[in-house]
Amino acid sequence: TRPLRELLLSHVPAAEAAEMGFSQLRDALLALAPLDKKHVATVNQAEAEFWKRSQGSRIDWSDRVLGFDCGGQQWVSEVAFPTGTRTAPSGADLGYMRDLLTMVEASDLPAPSPIEQRWSAASRAPMSPAHSSGAEDLHCWVGIIMYLPEGEAEVDAVRARITKRFWEYNDLCRHRLWQPYGAHQHWAKIELPDDAADVEVVRRRLRARFPVDELNAARRELDPRNILSNALLDGLLAEPAGSAPADSA
Repeated sequence: TRPLRELLLSHVPAAEAAEMGFSQLRDALLALAPLDKKHVATVNQAEAEFWKRSQGSRIDWSDRVLGFDCGGQQWVSEVAFPTGTRTAPSGADLGYMRDLLTMVEASDLPAPSPIEQRWSAASRAPMSPAHSSGAEDLHCWVGIIMYLPEGEAEVDAVRARITKRFWEYNDLCRHRLWQPYGAHQHWAKIELPDDAADVEVVRRRLRARFPVDELNAARRELDPRNILSNALLDGLLAEPAGSAPADSA
Protein backbone atom coordinates (compact mmCIF):
# COMPACT_ATOMS: atom_id res chain seq x y z
CA THR A 1 0.00 0.00 0.00
CA ARG A 2 3.04 2.27 0.05
CA PRO A 3 2.22 4.23 -3.17
CA LEU A 4 -1.23 5.17 -1.84
CA ARG A 5 0.00 5.83 1.68
CA GLU A 6 2.77 8.15 0.51
CA LEU A 7 0.30 10.12 -1.59
CA LEU A 8 -2.03 10.54 1.39
CA LEU A 9 0.71 11.65 3.81
CA SER A 10 0.61 15.20 2.45
CA HIS A 11 -2.98 15.47 3.71
CA VAL A 12 -3.29 13.43 6.94
CA PRO A 13 -1.00 12.56 9.88
CA ALA A 14 1.28 9.57 9.37
CA ALA A 15 -0.30 7.70 12.28
CA GLU A 16 -3.74 7.98 10.71
CA ALA A 17 -2.54 6.79 7.30
CA ALA A 18 -0.64 3.90 8.90
CA GLU A 19 -3.89 2.39 10.21
CA MET A 20 -5.58 2.30 6.79
CA GLY A 21 -5.76 -0.63 4.42
CA PHE A 22 -5.77 -0.47 0.63
CA SER A 23 -9.41 0.47 0.04
CA GLN A 24 -9.46 2.91 2.97
CA LEU A 25 -6.42 4.70 1.55
CA ARG A 26 -7.99 4.93 -1.89
CA ASP A 27 -11.32 6.14 -0.49
CA ALA A 28 -9.58 8.78 1.63
CA LEU A 29 -7.55 10.00 -1.33
CA LEU A 30 -10.54 10.22 -3.67
CA ALA A 31 -12.59 12.02 -1.02
CA LEU A 32 -10.08 14.90 -1.10
CA ALA A 33 -11.20 15.93 -4.61
CA PRO A 34 -13.53 13.30 -6.09
CA LEU A 35 -14.53 15.40 -9.12
CA ASP A 36 -11.08 16.71 -10.03
CA LYS A 37 -9.99 14.70 -13.08
CA LYS A 38 -6.28 15.38 -12.55
CA HIS A 39 -6.42 14.36 -8.88
CA VAL A 40 -8.39 11.19 -9.67
CA ALA A 41 -5.82 10.30 -12.35
CA THR A 42 -3.03 10.70 -9.78
CA VAL A 43 -4.85 8.36 -7.39
CA ASN A 44 -5.36 5.90 -10.25
CA GLN A 45 -1.62 5.89 -10.92
CA ALA A 46 -0.88 5.16 -7.26
CA GLU A 47 -3.44 2.34 -7.26
CA ALA A 48 -1.94 0.87 -10.44
CA GLU A 49 1.48 0.85 -8.77
CA PHE A 50 -0.04 -0.88 -5.73
CA TRP A 51 -1.45 -3.65 -7.92
CA LYS A 52 1.81 -3.95 -9.83
CA ARG A 53 3.68 -4.53 -6.57
CA SER A 54 1.00 -7.00 -5.43
CA GLN A 55 1.42 -9.34 -8.39
CA GLY A 56 1.98 -13.01 -7.73
CA SER A 57 0.30 -16.38 -7.62
CA ARG A 58 -1.56 -18.21 -4.88
CA ILE A 59 -3.30 -21.55 -4.54
CA ASP A 60 -6.00 -21.96 -1.91
CA TRP A 61 -9.69 -22.72 -1.41
CA SER A 62 -11.91 -20.51 -3.59
CA ASP A 63 -13.54 -18.73 -0.63
CA ARG A 64 -10.09 -17.62 0.51
CA VAL A 65 -8.83 -16.52 -2.89
CA LEU A 66 -11.82 -14.84 -4.55
CA GLY A 67 -12.50 -12.26 -1.86
CA PHE A 68 -11.85 -8.67 -2.91
CA ASP A 69 -11.93 -5.47 -0.88
CA CYS A 70 -14.16 -3.22 -2.99
CA GLY A 71 -14.08 -0.25 -0.62
CA GLY A 72 -16.96 1.94 0.47
CA GLN A 73 -20.21 2.97 -1.18
CA GLN A 74 -20.13 3.35 -4.93
CA TRP A 75 -22.04 3.73 -8.16
CA VAL A 76 -21.41 0.95 -10.68
CA SER A 77 -22.60 -0.01 -14.14
CA GLU A 78 -21.60 -3.17 -16.00
CA VAL A 79 -22.38 -4.44 -19.48
CA ALA A 80 -21.82 -7.70 -21.34
CA PHE A 81 -21.32 -8.17 -25.06
CA PRO A 82 -20.21 -10.95 -27.44
CA THR A 83 -16.56 -11.13 -28.39
CA GLY A 84 -16.33 -14.13 -30.70
CA THR A 85 -15.42 -17.58 -29.45
CA ARG A 86 -12.67 -19.01 -27.30
CA THR A 87 -10.84 -20.30 -30.37
CA ALA A 88 -11.68 -17.35 -32.64
CA PRO A 89 -12.07 -14.18 -30.56
CA SER A 90 -13.42 -11.20 -32.47
CA GLY A 91 -11.39 -8.55 -30.66
CA ALA A 92 -14.52 -6.67 -29.59
CA ASP A 93 -13.30 -6.84 -25.99
CA LEU A 94 -10.16 -4.86 -26.84
CA GLY A 95 -12.03 -2.54 -29.18
CA TYR A 96 -14.59 -1.64 -26.52
CA MET A 97 -11.88 -0.85 -23.97
CA ARG A 98 -9.92 1.25 -26.44
CA ASP A 99 -13.03 3.22 -27.35
CA LEU A 100 -14.00 3.63 -23.69
CA LEU A 101 -10.55 4.89 -22.68
CA THR A 102 -10.42 7.28 -25.64
CA MET A 103 -13.85 8.63 -24.71
CA VAL A 104 -12.88 9.14 -21.05
CA GLU A 105 -9.57 10.79 -21.87
CA ALA A 106 -11.24 13.21 -24.30
CA SER A 107 -13.85 14.21 -21.71
CA ASP A 108 -13.66 16.03 -18.38
CA LEU A 109 -14.94 12.97 -16.52
CA PRO A 110 -13.10 11.98 -13.33
CA ALA A 111 -13.02 8.21 -13.91
CA PRO A 112 -11.66 6.29 -10.90
CA SER A 113 -10.06 2.91 -11.34
CA PRO A 114 -10.67 0.18 -11.89
CA ILE A 115 -12.51 -0.14 -15.14
CA GLU A 116 -13.23 -3.82 -14.58
CA GLN A 117 -13.01 -6.29 -17.44
CA ARG A 118 -13.81 -9.99 -17.25
CA TRP A 119 -14.90 -12.78 -19.54
CA SER A 120 -17.40 -15.62 -19.35
CA ALA A 121 -18.72 -18.46 -21.45
CA ALA A 122 -22.21 -18.23 -22.88
CA SER A 123 -25.19 -18.65 -20.57
CA ARG A 124 -28.11 -20.93 -21.40
CA ALA A 125 -30.50 -18.59 -19.54
CA PRO A 126 -32.48 -16.60 -22.15
CA MET A 127 -32.61 -13.51 -19.91
CA SER A 128 -28.84 -13.40 -19.34
CA PRO A 129 -26.87 -10.59 -21.04
CA ALA A 130 -24.40 -13.34 -21.96
CA HIS A 131 -26.99 -15.67 -23.51
CA SER A 132 -26.07 -17.30 -26.81
CA SER A 133 -26.31 -20.76 -28.33
CA GLY A 134 -22.71 -21.55 -29.23
CA ALA A 135 -20.80 -23.83 -26.85
CA GLU A 136 -17.59 -21.92 -27.61
CA ASP A 137 -19.13 -18.43 -27.51
CA LEU A 138 -17.22 -15.88 -25.44
CA HIS A 139 -18.65 -12.81 -23.73
CA CYS A 140 -16.86 -9.82 -22.21
CA TRP A 141 -18.08 -7.82 -19.21
CA VAL A 142 -16.93 -4.24 -18.59
CA GLY A 143 -17.76 -2.23 -15.48
CA ILE A 144 -17.33 1.45 -14.61
CA ILE A 145 -17.36 2.94 -11.12
CA MET A 146 -17.41 6.10 -9.01
CA TYR A 147 -16.94 6.11 -5.23
CA LEU A 148 -19.18 7.96 -2.77
CA PRO A 149 -17.56 9.54 0.31
CA GLU A 150 -19.14 8.97 3.70
CA GLY A 151 -19.19 11.08 6.84
CA GLU A 152 -20.37 14.57 7.72
CA ALA A 153 -23.64 16.15 6.62
CA GLU A 154 -21.89 18.35 4.06
CA VAL A 155 -20.82 15.20 2.24
CA ASP A 156 -24.39 14.82 0.95
CA ALA A 157 -23.90 17.67 -1.50
CA VAL A 158 -20.67 16.09 -2.77
CA ARG A 159 -22.39 12.72 -3.16
CA ALA A 160 -25.11 14.38 -5.22
CA ARG A 161 -22.53 15.93 -7.55
CA ILE A 162 -20.70 12.61 -7.90
CA THR A 163 -24.00 10.89 -8.68
CA LYS A 164 -24.72 13.43 -11.41
CA ARG A 165 -21.28 12.91 -12.96
CA PHE A 166 -21.59 9.14 -12.79
CA TRP A 167 -24.82 9.19 -14.77
CA GLU A 168 -23.16 11.45 -17.33
CA TYR A 169 -20.40 8.82 -17.55
CA ASN A 170 -22.93 6.01 -17.92
CA ASP A 171 -24.94 7.95 -20.51
CA LEU A 172 -21.81 8.48 -22.63
CA CYS A 173 -21.26 4.73 -22.63
CA ARG A 174 -24.94 4.11 -23.37
CA HIS A 175 -25.06 6.44 -26.37
CA ARG A 176 -21.62 5.80 -27.87
CA LEU A 177 -20.67 2.21 -27.08
CA TRP A 178 -23.55 -0.08 -26.19
CA GLN A 179 -25.32 -0.22 -29.56
CA PRO A 180 -22.18 -0.68 -31.72
CA TYR A 181 -20.95 -3.54 -29.52
CA GLY A 182 -24.33 -5.12 -28.77
CA ALA A 183 -23.78 -4.46 -25.06
CA HIS A 184 -26.49 -4.94 -22.43
CA GLN A 185 -26.37 -4.11 -18.74
CA HIS A 186 -26.05 -6.56 -15.89
CA TRP A 187 -29.61 -6.91 -14.55
CA ALA A 188 -28.52 -6.09 -10.99
CA LYS A 189 -26.89 -2.83 -12.13
CA ILE A 190 -29.47 -1.44 -14.52
CA GLU A 191 -31.41 1.76 -13.80
CA LEU A 192 -34.16 3.59 -15.66
CA PRO A 193 -32.84 6.79 -17.27
CA ASP A 194 -34.42 10.10 -16.25
CA ASP A 195 -35.16 11.11 -19.83
CA ALA A 196 -38.43 9.64 -21.16
CA ALA A 197 -37.00 9.15 -24.65
CA ASP A 198 -34.06 7.21 -23.23
CA VAL A 199 -36.47 5.04 -21.24
CA GLU A 200 -38.20 4.06 -24.48
CA VAL A 201 -34.85 3.22 -26.07
CA VAL A 202 -33.98 0.99 -23.10
CA ARG A 203 -37.32 -0.85 -23.31
CA ARG A 204 -37.02 -1.41 -27.06
CA ARG A 205 -33.41 -2.63 -26.77
CA LEU A 206 -34.39 -5.06 -24.02
CA ARG A 207 -37.20 -6.44 -26.17
CA ALA A 208 -34.88 -6.79 -29.15
CA ARG A 209 -32.43 -8.82 -27.06
CA PHE A 210 -34.56 -10.75 -24.55
CA PRO A 211 -37.89 -12.68 -24.61
CA VAL A 212 -39.61 -10.01 -22.51
CA ASP A 213 -43.15 -11.00 -23.54
CA GLU A 214 -42.52 -14.59 -22.47
CA LEU A 215 -41.13 -13.41 -19.15
CA ASN A 216 -44.11 -11.13 -18.56
CA ALA A 217 -46.50 -13.98 -19.37
CA ALA A 218 -44.74 -16.16 -16.80
CA ARG A 219 -44.89 -13.34 -14.26
CA ARG A 220 -48.64 -12.93 -14.78
CA GLU A 221 -49.18 -16.66 -14.33
CA LEU A 222 -46.84 -17.31 -11.40
CA ASP A 223 -47.01 -13.95 -9.63
CA PRO A 224 -50.48 -12.54 -10.46
CA ARG A 225 -50.33 -10.03 -7.60
CA ASN A 226 -46.90 -8.77 -8.68
CA ILE A 227 -45.45 -9.44 -5.23
CA LEU A 228 -42.00 -10.36 -6.54
CA SER A 229 -41.58 -7.20 -8.62
CA ASN A 230 -40.79 -3.55 -7.98
CA ALA A 231 -41.13 -0.20 -9.74
CA LEU A 232 -37.78 -0.58 -11.53
CA LEU A 233 -38.57 -4.00 -12.97
CA ASP A 234 -42.10 -2.97 -13.95
CA GLY A 235 -40.68 0.09 -15.69
CA LEU A 236 -38.05 -1.88 -17.59
CA LEU A 237 -40.42 -4.62 -18.74
CA ALA A 238 -43.33 -2.37 -19.68
CA GLU A 239 -44.53 -2.09 -23.28
CA PRO A 240 -42.72 0.66 -25.20
CA ALA A 241 -44.93 3.62 -26.10
CA GLY A 242 -47.03 2.92 -29.17
CA SER A 243 -46.68 -0.86 -28.95
CA ALA A 244 -49.68 -3.16 -29.01
CA PRO A 245 -50.15 -5.19 -25.81
CA ALA A 246 -48.59 -8.64 -26.09
CA ASP A 247 -51.94 -10.40 -25.53
CA SER A 248 -53.48 -8.61 -28.53
CA ALA A 249 -50.48 -8.62 -30.85
